Amino acid sequence: MLVTMFATLKAGAQEFRSALSLQNSQNPEAPQAQPSPQTKQNPTELKATQPAQAQKAMPGSLTLSQALNMALSNNTIVRGAQSRMEQATGRYAQARGELLPQLDAKAYQAYMTINLKGIGIDIPTVPQGKSDPFGSMDARIVLTQDLLNIASLRSWKSSRSRQESSRLQVENARESVVLDVVAAYLQALRAKASRDTVTEQEKLADDLYKLTQDRVTHGISASLEANRAMQQVNSLTQQLQEAEQSYVAAKLTLANQLQVQPITADYEVEDTAAYGAEAPPDKNTAIQTALAARPDYLSATKNVTAAEQQVQATKATRYPTLSAVFTDGQSGESPVNNQNTYRIAGVLNFPIFTSGRIRGQIDEAQGALHEAQSALDQLRFQIQTDVLTAIAGVDWAQKEVETSGANVKLSREEVQLSRQRFVQGITDNTEVVNAQDRVSKADDARVRAMYTLGLARANLARAMGNAEKTYRK
Repeated sequence: MLVTMFATLKAGAQEFRSALSLQNSQNPEAPQAQPSPQTKQNPTELKATQPAQAQKAMPGSLTLSQALNMALSNNTIVRGAQSRMEQATGRYAQARGELLPQLDAKAYQAYMTINLKGIGIDIPTVPQGKSDPFGSMDARIVLTQDLLNIASLRSWKSSRSRQESSRLQVENARESVVLDVVAAYLQALRAKASRDTVTEQEKLADDLYKLTQDRVTHGISASLEANRAMQQVNSLTQQLQEAEQSYVAAKLTLANQLQVQPITADYEVEDTAAYGAEAPPDKNTAIQTALAARPDYLSATKNVTAAEQQVQATKATRYPTLSAVFTDGQSGESPVNNQNTYRIAGVLNFPIFTSGRIRGQIDEAQGALHEAQSALDQLRFQIQTDVLTAIAGVDWAQKEVETSGANVKLSREEVQLSRQRFVQGITDNTEVVNAQDRVSKADDARVRAMYTLGLARANLARAMGNAEKTYRK
C-alpha cells in the first residue's frame, strides 16, 4: 500500500513540476493569470461588451450582413455570455494563482508591557511579574510556494476546461442571435413581399374598374359590374393598409433584435440572400458536422471534462502537500534599533482523518459529473433531432416553393384569359374578379413558401452549428 502511495505521489510531483514549467514559460516575468491559448477572443466578441449607444444609426437600406454585425455588437444575449466568460476567466486565474509563488509584506510597531508570569517566566526582581514598557517592531517579506499540491493542480485544469466551455458558450450565443436576426429579417422580407404583391393586385383591380366604368359609360356593361369592380379595389386597398402596418411592425421587431438606438422602422430590407440557396446535405454527414461544430455541444463536452478533472482534484485532497516558506526582515525595538532575521521552512501536510469530509466532497463532485454527462447525452439526442427536422423542413419547403410558383403562373394566365373574354363581351367581369382573387391567394402562398424555405435553411444552419459562417459574409 505504501509503495502504491509513494508511486502516486511521485507521478503527481512530476505532473506538478511540468505544470509549473509550462506556466513559467508562458509568462516568465510576472505570475499573472492569463487566458489559456485555446481561449483567444475574437475582436467582435470583445465589442459585445461595449454599450449599444456607441453604435451608429440604422442605414437607409439594411442588408443582412449589416444587421448581423449590429446585433452581434449590441445584443444583450452575447454581452451576457461574454460577461460569464469573464467570470470563468477570473476563476481560472484564481486557480492558477494557487500554483504560483505568493509574496506578501507585513510590518508592525508596538509599545507594550507583558505579564511574565503569564508566560511561565518568574523573575523575583520584577514586581508581580509585569515587565517595564518596551518597544517591539517587525517588518518583513513572506514568500510561500507550493512544491507539491496535486489537488490544486487538477483543480486548475478543471477551471481551464470550464473557461473554454464559457468561451464556447459565447459562440453559441452568437449562433442563437444570428438565427433570431435572420428569422426577423426573413419576416420583414415576407411582409414587404406581401405589401408589394397587394400593391400590384390593387393596380390590376383599379385597371379593371376603369375598364368596366368605361364600358358602363358606353352602355356595354351594367352598373353592377362597375360596383363589383369598385368593391374589389376597396378590399385590396384595405389589405394594402394592413400589409403596410405589418411591414412596419416587422421592421420594428428586427430593429429590436439589433438593439441599436434609436429603435426605428425608417429603413428598408432588400437582401434576398437571407433566403439562402444551399441544398441540404446528407443526413448522416449533417449530424456528424453538427456534433463536431456546434458550440453548445462542444461546451457540454468541456463541462464533462471539467467535472472529471474536479473529481480527480477532490480525490487528490487525500494526498500530502508540500510547501516552502521563506521570510526575511528586520526585528527589534524600533525602526532604528533592530536586526535582520530570516526563516526558511518546509511544511508537509498529510490528512489522516477528516470525519468523512473528503468522502462527501468526492460524492458531490461525482454527482456533478453524472449531471454533466446526462446533459451531454440529452444535447446529443436533441442535435440529431434538430438536424433531421431542419433537413425535412428544407425538403418540404422547396416543394412548396415549386408548387406555389407554378400556381402563380397559372393564376396570372387565368387573369389574362378572363380579361380578354370580358373585353370581347363574352362574359361579365365576375370571372376577372374571381381570377384576381385566385392570383392574390397564389401570391400569398408563394410569399409564405419563400419565407418558410428561408427559415428552414436558417434552422438547418443553426442545427449544424455554422449559422454565423453561412449568413455573415
